[in-house]
Amino acid sequence: MQPPACDIVIPVWNQPELTARCLQSLERCRETRARLILVDNGSDAPTQELLERARARRPDSIRVLRNERNLGFIRATNQGIRAGDSDWVCLLNNDTVVAPGWLSEMIQVAQADPRIGLVNPTSNSLGFPLSAPSVDEQAKTLRDQRGRWAELSTALGFCLLARRSLLNQVGLLDESFGMGNFDDDDLSRRVRQAGFLCVRSRGAYVYHEEKASFRRLPGWEDAFDENRRRFESRWGKRIRILWGPLRPLAPAAAPEGLIRELVGQGHWISFLGLPEAGAGELSALAQVSFLKVHPRFWRLQATLKLLAKRKKPYRLVVSFDPGWSRWLRGLRWMGFGLLESPSENQIGEACQKLSQSRSGPR
Repeated sequence: MQPPACDIVIPVWNQPELTARCLQSLERCRETRARLILVDNGSDAPTQELLERARARRPDSIRVLRNERNLGFIRATNQGIRAGDSDWVCLLNNDTVVAPGWLSEMIQVAQADPRIGLVNPTSNSLGFPLSAPSVDEQAKTLRDQRGRWAELSTALGFCLLARRSLLNQVGLLDESFGMGNFDDDDLSRRVRQAGFLCVRSRGAYVYHEEKASFRRLPGWEDAFDENRRRFESRWGKRIRILWGPLRPLAPAAAPEGLIRELVGQGHWISFLGLPEAGAGELSALAQVSFLKVHPRFWRLQATLKLLAKRKKPYRLVVSFDPGWSRWLRGLRWMGFGLLESPSENQIGEACQKLSQSRSGPR
């Protein structure tokens, strides 16, 4: 018998209502030659029974692995990956709802370009909220995007497609991240380091009930902070950059090669002004944003945005305007780094220094 084209690995820890909703959507949007590998991570009886009923209905295409205790999301996911043998592997959270064609569209995108390593669907978790009456209706609005993709710096683990051969090459999820968080960031970095891209399939849609499982874990916030420190010690800090116009409100003149390099390192960049016609795919990058400002009052608006960004502050400000630079010098107490009319090399060096610093730019 020909093996399934794709193993869909779903770690499950309780939450029978969300798990049932996920399985129902998979049944409704059944993909040919796909096998579900459900890893029961020490769930209570209601969830155990739910998974066994699903397996009994489709014993040829659903496999259930049972752990007596919760081994953590990462270990359970790796357990499911190792249990399969399909050419493709899709990691899927049990708090997701898939739409028709979701998996075949992601595989089609991955097959279209040998540089593509990891694929996410379009999703509310990637900034595309559910605006239609249902997930299926939302997917219909993306029909004209089928076969197209946009580059990501990091692929998220809620729904993540990869070739099994690639995972064999770069390794599975790093189990030192414990219960989870930053494991997908780490995998994305290793995939990019191996010369592959992380992308979003524009024509596939999956809804995600974000952090539904992790929020229930005791000590979740402490574990999150510990994993962030572990990730940063390995790969460096990801910094937020506020980028002033190279000429009056023309941020698209920024060097695309440098921007892609910075985004690939995980940094976030906010440009002042809207993208010009020649911006190409720059505006499609998930970690690049364009801030609309008034042509006459942009310095004031930009400064107010800088002051308001306190929860996730900008750590580096790039200014090409002498007048705005003078304003910024008086705000250095906020702790951001300031580059005035820098070269590409100076920007890259400043980002590397801030990324590797112990205490940030203060």
